[in-house]
Amino acid sequence: MDLSSQRQYIQRAINAKLDVGTTGSLQTIYTSPSGGDFDFAIVESLLVGDDGNQQTNVDIVITSGGTDHYLWKNHNISAYATDEMLSRSLILTAGEILKIQVNHANINVTASIVEYAKGN
Repeated sequence: MDLSSQRQYIQRAINAKLDVGTTGSLQTIYTSPSGGDFDFAIVESLLVGDDGNQQTNVDIVITSGGTDHYLWKNHNISAYATDEMLSRSLILTAGEILKIQVNHANINVTASIVEYAKGN
């Protein structure tokens, strides 16, 4: 997608938040819209923080068409620390799912997202 034409799109800003209370399985943070007016999203920030005083390993995954694509595998978050996982924006096309998996509970994740719909 040519983002130089981004001004032709209608935008909606949201925060997707998840308190990860279980371990050992991928949990959905956010699903990019599909089939409606909005058809892709840009994740501007992805904050992952530990509030349980325990070092934690974090996996961040994009699921697309049933396939998991790991962005981070075993990224270590220190006790009571918060890490910004993105150094650049992340584009999610229609229906792609942003997921997280942790090895210790008490992890909070917040994704700042701008969704886009084609304008007339």
